[in-house]
Order: sequence, then structure tokens, then C-alpha cells
Amino acid sequence: MANHDQTPHLPRRKRSARLSLAMMGASAFGLTACGQPEQTTDVSFDSPRSYQSVDECVAADVYTQSACEEAYEASVKEVPRFNTLEACEAEHGEGACVAPTEEQSQAATGSSSGSWFMPAMMGYMVGNMMSRSSSGAASRGVYQEPVYRNRQNQGNWNTATNQASQRVNQRQQTMRTSAMQNRQAATQRSGFGSRSSARGGWGS
Repeated sequence: MANHDQTPHLPRRKRSARLSLAMMGASAFGLTACGQPEQTTDVSFDSPRSYQSVDECVAADVYTQSACEEAYEASVKEVPRFNTLEACEAEHGEGACVAPTEEQSQAATGSSSGSWFMPAMMGYMVGNMMSRSSSGAASRGVYQEPVYRNRQNQGNWNTATNQASQRVNQRQQTMRTSAMQNRQAATQRSGFGSRSSARGGWGS
């Protein structure tokens, strides 16, 4: 059975990377002045762009070099990891898996050494995300998704990016649903008279 390593995020992550879909989860928590948990109540995304390398991302002049690099590193962390080549190929197909480069290993685990395998990474997708919390605070960042080889796409770039887009859409829908539930819960807690303001809030 495949052993998926869910390694915690790297300690040196900047704001944009911390807002990745995989690491952000369904809601973001903080403490308000009254001690109540603060949750994401609105979230929106633009359409992601796909790049086959960091250099291509930088050359497109859409994101800064640091944003391109951070999104790549975060994408590497999201690629499935396996203890053996056999386990990886059993899930993703014969010839689809490789040992990581030192750069990929460093990005994924924080160490350039180690013995594990991953489906061959073909590129990554990057997009912008905006969210607003129950206190009204707005956050802006980027999200990313790896594009990698498997038995379904056979290394075809267009097919692989379509699969990555499907994963992005699924994650975004989960986050939108959670944000809506948080907004409804916040409205109920605040009592009568707040419904109109909640309906007319950011992102509605």
C-alpha cells in the first residue's frame, strides 16, 4: 500500500506560501479581541496559470520571482511521496515515478538527503486567492497545484494540467463551502439584524 508522507510545512515559509490550498485547510483560525475563534467567511480565486518551470513562471511576468519560487516549493510538497519505487509505480503507472532531485527533496522535506520516490513532476499551476475573516480582515495570497505524471495522463502536458485543474476546483469548492458555513454560523451567533450585512459582504 502506498505510503503518503504528510510532512508538516517548512519552517521558513512566507505569507503567500502559507496561504496554499493544501496547507490552509478548510478555515483559518485566529483569536479575536473577545477570545472567540476567527474563521474565514469569504474566499475567492482567479483562474490558475500553468508553468513547466520556475523560469517560465518568472518570464511570464505575472508573479514575482519569489512568488514563483515559493509556489514551486509548495507544489513539490503536495506531490505524493512513496517509500519505494514499486509502491509509487503501483499507483501512478510503470515509468511514471522518479527519485527527487536534491532541490525537490529540500523543498519537500527540508533535507536534501533521503530515500523516497514521487511521480515525475512536470510543472505547476499558480493562481491568486483572496479571503476575508469573520472580523472583516482581508488576506491576499497565492495558491498552487503540482502537475505530475501518472498512468492516466502518460506524461501528456495538456492532460496532466487538466487533471491538476480538476484537483484545484475540488479544493476550491471545499473551501467555498466551508466559508459559507462559517458565514452562516457567524450570522446566527450575531443574532437578528445582521443578516442583511452578511448577505451584502465581501465576495457575496
